[in-house]
Amino acid sequence: MTWADSLIRKGYVVHWILDGLPGATTFESSNSRSKYYAAGFPLGFVQNDVSYYYNHVVLVVRYHTELDGSYSIVGFEVYPKSVIDETCPGSSKNYKNFPIILKDAQGKPKEGRTIIPYTYAVYWREDISVGHENRWDLYYENDNSASSRKIHWISLVNSLVLVCLVSLIVAIVMVRFLKSDLKTGPVIPTTDLKADYEQNLWKALSDVAVQSPFAPLLLSSLCAAGVQILVAMIGVVVIFVLNSKLSLSPGTSSSIFFENHQSTIFSCSVFFLLASGFVSSYAGVILHKLLKNDHPNTTFEIGTVSLLGAIFAGLLPFLVMGAYLVINLFVWAKESSNALPFGTIVLLILMFALIQIPLGIAGAYYGNKFKFLNKSCFINSYVPAEKGGKKSSSKRQQFLAPAVSTFAFGLIPFGIVYVDLLFIFNSVWLEKTTFYYMYGFLLLTTMLLLIVIAESSIVATYITLTAFKNPNWQWLCFQVGSSIGWYIYGYTTYYFVRYLQMSDIVSVLIYFAYMAMVSAAVGVAGGAVGVVTATVFIRKIYGAIKVD
Repeated sequence: MTWADSLIRKGYVVHWILDGLPGATTFESSNSRSKYYAAGFPLGFVQNDVSYYYNHVVLVVRYHTELDGSYSIVGFEVYPKSVIDETCPGSSKNYKNFPIILKDAQGKPKEGRTIIPYTYAVYWREDISVGHENRWDLYYENDNSASSRKIHWISLVNSLVLVCLVSLIVAIVMVRFLKSDLKTGPVIPTTDLKADYEQNLWKALSDVAVQSPFAPLLLSSLCAAGVQILVAMIGVVVIFVLNSKLSLSPGTSSSIFFENHQSTIFSCSVFFLLASGFVSSYAGVILHKLLKNDHPNTTFEIGTVSLLGAIFAGLLPFLVMGAYLVINLFVWAKESSNALPFGTIVLLILMFALIQIPLGIAGAYYGNKFKFLNKSCFINSYVPAEKGGKKSSSKRQQFLAPAVSTFAFGLIPFGIVYVDLLFIFNSVWLEKTTFYYMYGFLLLTTMLLLIVIAESSIVATYITLTAFKNPNWQWLCFQVGSSIGWYIYGYTTYYFVRYLQMSDIVSVLIYFAYMAMVSAAVGVAGGAVGVVTATVFIRKIYGAIKVD
């Protein structure tokens, strides 16, 4: 009873599900006087510093008669009451509530068991205004729906302005400086690399900038994992956009792919994560050749291809599953219903081992067979390692420091995703009675985010080549792209301090662990975009020099 008293005072709610619909508390909008639902119902209430337990529920099940004569459930309303005995109160208000008494008349802790009477009543109501295809509408609408859409539109306009600003900077780099530099004629590298630095700026680095960075296999693996994350995340968001017409504007929801929202995000994520193994290995092998500075049309042996395919496709699932299993141990220890059963864990491991890895090897095989055209910039910019020399920096600058590049290049991407991040955090961690459904805005925001990261990597690459004459651009661009992940995790800490009131150490651990995984995933995906964009940019400009 002490635990129940604590949960009631903390505002815990009960979640029931009927035919995929959450049991809901009914509210009336103060703006339009229309009804809307909030998932779940309170465990009890507090009055005069005494907790009262809801032990009687009135269940109203709303159904709709379809055109074919069948019946479908379109509403599941729960009206809880606190009743002192087993008598069903019905519509009467003349009954006493069931108090939780922790102390006796002398103020000492009450001993003995407390018997709680549980009763319920069920009413079936036909609803002709709501059909099966739009039964989720009442869960989406609330007093803040209109203002939320306005905030999203304003945020989208603000994001477009930021993208235009960064695009303008890139246009200046590409047109005013780069184009004029390419017109000055080719540069013949000499053995005096330092003199070439001072005389010809970035063009003197044409043989050095394409050389292999530190730990090329690690960088290629991270980029392949980033591609895998992008395919999975964008695939899930696109499915949800197509599944709901509520993405950009109010209206009737649809259910094209699935009829309820329970476990659909998890299922779609697993499906796209499995399917993305082929894409990540295909792109990973091609990128690995470029980063390692092998000839772009080099063909690896079948053993090397299999190993690379297994690494590029299996690295992300291995890390995610390992981290999730560790977190799941703490969830098991709390005896939570959210803990994955052992059978599900075994099934996931088998899926990744029997589906993901073979798909990755197949993707690596076809990526190994991919050939660039002989006139491609990737072929023109190729310089063998024995002719290119080792990478070095003529200056030691703070610009390349991880903390500085993360702070400088992560601010604008975070400004783009901040509003959607706030709504998602509120839905997942704070207001568990609401659902995030604006997937159209989320998809547009994701596209703008990727554009800004790509353009930022171009700016960072050109600055480090021209201003600092430093050819070590690969890991810098990964830092630039992944900076959004550090900002998200920083916001995670701020959100925890500002809004959440978690006192249980396991809950705190789970919160920060899950958000660390999400932040790392977003950061690695952004880093992959940065490296791929910068690789194409480098090969384009130095390929143009070779052609000249």
